[in-house]
Amino acid sequence: MYIGWLKYVDVPELIKIAEDVGWLLDGYHVKLMMMHAPHLCYGAYEEGVLVGAVMAVEFERSAMIKYFMVKPSHQKQGIGRRLFNTLFGVLKDEHPSVYLHANPHLISFFEKSGFKSVMEVGRFLNVGKVPPFSFTNAQAKELDGGNFDATIRKIDFETFGEDRMGFMLDEMERNSSLKFALPNSFQHSSVINARGVYLGPWQCREGFDDEAEKMMQGVLYFRGLKKVLADVPLGNKRAVKLFEDYHFQQKGTFLHMCYGDFHPVKFENIYAFSL
Repeated sequence: MYIGWLKYVDVPELIKIAEDVGWLLDGYHVKLMMMHAPHLCYGAYEEGVLVGAVMAVEFERSAMIKYFMVKPSHQKQGIGRRLFNTLFGVLKDEHPSVYLHANPHLISFFEKSGFKSVMEVGRFLNVGKVPPFSFTNAQAKELDGGNFDATIRKIDFETFGEDRMGFMLDEMERNSSLKFALPNSFQHSSVINARGVYLGPWQCREGFDDEAEKMMQGVLYFRGLKKVLADVPLGNKRAVKLFEDYHFQQKGTFLHMCYGDFHPVKFENIYAFSL
C-alpha cells in the first residue's frame, strides 16, 4: 500500500468508489481539482489499484477538503487516516483555515485533528414535483445577467471573505452550466449525471428574498423534470423555507467543520454550496 498523487486515469475508478460508498462525485469537478491543485489530490494504491482518495481545492487563504473516501473492502485498515494525514499535513501549514463537509459518522474523526463544527448542511432533493408558478420570457431575460463574473466576484467575496475566483469561474464553465445573475444574487447549476442536476453555488444577499425566489423558479423552469439536488446551510432559515416551499425534501445531513482561525463565512448569504 502506498500513497501517491492522483492521475487523470484514476477518475473512472474514483467514480466507482464513490458509488460504492454513496458519495456524490462529478468527474468534471474532480478533473478540475486535479488541474488546479495536483499536489493536493492523493490516492491510496494497492498493487497499483486505487482503493481510496482525498482531495482539496485551495483559495486565497483557505482550503476545502473534498472526496475523502475509501473502498468498502479496504475500510478500517488505517488507509483513510494515512490519506487524511498526508493531505492535512500540507494544508494546515499553508492555510489559516481548512474546512470540509463531514458525514455524521466521521465527525469524531475530524474533531481529533482539531476541526470544529460550524453549521449543519442539509442535502435537499426535488424530483420534478413543484407548486404551480408563473414564469415568463421577460423574467428569463432578467435572470440572464451579462455581468455574471463581476456579480459573483463581488458577492462571493462578501460571503467568504477571500478571493476564490481562480477555481470558481472554471467550475461554472461546463457545457451544462446554467448561470443567473441579478444585482444582489447569483446562481449556478449543472448536469452531474444522467439522473440529475446539482444546484450550486447559489448566493443571495440578506434582504433580497424576491431575487432568490426568481432564481428558484428559473432553475426549475429551465431544468424541466430532472432531479435537482442542493446542499443548503440549515442555519439560513430563509433558504430552507424557499426550498421547502418549492417541494424539495431533505434527504441527508452533513456538518460544515473548520480548522483554524480564518473563517468569516456569512452563511445567511448561502442558498446552496458549490459541489
